[in-house]
Order: sequence, then structure tokens, then C-alpha cells
Amino acid sequence: MSRLQTSLRPIPSAISPSRPAGRSSATRRALAASLILAVSAVGGVLGVARPAAPANADMVLGGHSVGGKIGDAYIFSGGILKWGMPTGPEHAAAKGGRFQNFKRDASFYWHPSVGDGKPHEVGGAIRQRWQRMGAERGPMGYPTSSELKVGSGSLNNFQGGVICFSDSGGVQVVRGGILKKWQAQKGAAGYYGVPLGGEYKVGGRYAQDFLNGTIFWP
Repeated sequence: MSRLQTSLRPIPSAISPSRPAGRSSATRRALAASLILAVSAVGGVLGVARPAAPANADMVLGGHSVGGKIGDAYIFSGGILKWGMPTGPEHAAAKGGRFQNFKRDASFYWHPSVGDGKPHEVGGAIRQRWQRMGAERGPMGYPTSSELKVGSGSLNNFQGGVICFSDSGGVQVVRGGILKKWQAQKGAAGYYGVPLGGEYKVGGRYAQDFLNGTIFWP
């Protein structure tokens, strides 16, 4: 029996606060563990076919529980093969949210009243910039999307704006009136492309440079 098999064992639902009460079952927990084992055995199946995962099932991976809404999102988006093992338990986040960190430079954040009520992944250089701004407690708030490949860059949408990474411009924040104009032109996938720098003042106006031009506001 492999280390992974021996580390997977069902745990009580009470230790995963992101799960709505009354929805766990021993059958779901067992199925979730079986799903992870099957994925690691065949390599990459989950990322391609995305088989149905049992909702709100807890399991222990590397000594840390993964379950509830965060566990569902983790499994559906690639699980161990994509994100690696959890580096710690699920933690409380600001204003009643939850988050959990994983080995491959990624975190899943969840808040029941933000966006679609689903957890979203934040990782890499985008997560580093977001955390320097105060993470969910800062002006950007919670993520409202997982990382998306858009145009020549990658981005996460947040309550307070967008953080975009590209080889051309590095990690940049787009907010406020400039964000609205940029998104009206399809954002990073549209005419202006990815941001090349941050917002700056030009007289009484604000400006931000993008790959194919500059957006002014107002």
C-alpha cells in the first residue's frame, strides 16, 4: 500500500467549516478518497474528464483535512496532481470566509456571500501581489474567479478589481474607472491587451498603460 493510500482516511464533518451542515455522509467521504486514489493511479484523468466528485466530503491528505466547499473545488480543478498536498488545515479568513494553502504555490479562498459562493484559487505571482495588498482584508477583497488565461496573460478577478500577470508587463493591478473602460473593450483579450504598469496621474486625470495603448479616466 502506498503512502498516499495510507494517508487517506475519512474524518468527522465538523472539522471542515466550509461545508454546509447536514450534508456529509460516510459514503461521500469514502467515494472522495477513492476518487483521489484513482486519479493518482492513472495520472491526469481528473484534469481531463473531471468526473463527478461527491459534494462536501472530507479526507486527510498528508496529515491535513481537505473538505467542504474548498475540498470540492480542489478535487474538480485537479486535486493532488495539479495543486499538490495541503500545507496546513483550513483556516478562518476575514468576515466569515475560509482558505487553505496547497504545496504548488496555490490557495483556495471561499466566502459564502462573495460572487457565486464558490471557492476560487489564487496562486503564484498574482497571489504574492494580492497578499502584499492585504489579501482579502485589503482593497482587492476576495477573489471572484480562479486564475484565468486571457489574451497574452493570466488574471484573477477580485471584489476590488483585477490582478493580471504577463511576460510583457509583470504583475499589475487594474481598478476603478480604468478597469471599467478596459473591460468594456474585452480586457486582456481585447484591443488594449495586458497592462504594462500601474495607474498614474496626468494632470487632473488618471492613466494606465496597456500593451496596445493608454486608458485615461475620467
